[in-house]
Formats: sequence, structure tokens, C-alpha cells
Amino acid sequence: MSKTILSTGASTGFGRDTAETLAHAGYTVFASMRDPQAKNHEHAQTLRKQGIEVIELDVSSDDSVDRAVKDVLVRASRIDVLVNNAGIASAGVTEGFTPDQAKVVFNTNVVGLLRTIRSVLPDMRRQKTD
Repeated sequence: MSKTILSTGASTGFGRDTAETLAHAGYTVFASMRDPQAKNHEHAQTLRKQGIEVIELDVSSDDSVDRAVKDVLVRASRIDVLVNNAGIASAGVTEGFTPDQAKVVFNTNVVGLLRTIRSVLPDMRRQKTD
């Protein structure tokens, strides 16, 4: 049985490369991204043409993460692997960032990772997936 993989931040870059590589290797891949119907429509269509499932997921939102995980579980019955790729790159001197800007980066790069792990783990534990 092919493993089902949920990958975050899969619209471009490493996330997209990872999703494509895993799909070509025979895995069932759910590539997630923000706004696949509008902002990321072209990226989503390119992945769909390769047989990759695309779902909407914003790691900065509890509701979005939970909806996406439930969607994958309805469509595939399981999640065997989570690839936490979504992130925001930031560069510059520390004092150049406002506290609000730092919170956005932290919410995506740290809390977003924890948010997706917390959402998939209960089902993975039920499956006894390691």
C-alpha cells in the first residue's frame, strides 16, 4: 500500500519539489498551500496535472489546519507522513523587525509546525504509524 503524505507549503520551491518527487516515486501526495483557487491557482493546476492532490492549508490558522487534515482523512483515510515545509524567510538586522513582524514569522515557522503536528498525530497514533 502506498503511503499517504501531507506536505505543507507546496506551491513553490522545496515544498513543490518535494511533492513532485514523492508523487513520481509512487506515493499519494496531498500538496497543501494557501489559496489554491486564486493566488496559487497556477501552482495548484500544475501539481494537479501531475496527479498530485492539492488542498488549501494555512499553517498560521488552527481552523485551516484542522479542516485540511480532516479533508485528507476523508479522501485518503490516513496520513502516514507529514512534511512540514511551510515557512517564511526573513533577513535583516534584528532591530529592523517590529514585534508584529516577528510574531508573523514565529507563528508560521514555529507555531505552524506545532499546529500541523498536533493535528495529524491523533490519527497517526490510531494507525500505529511511525
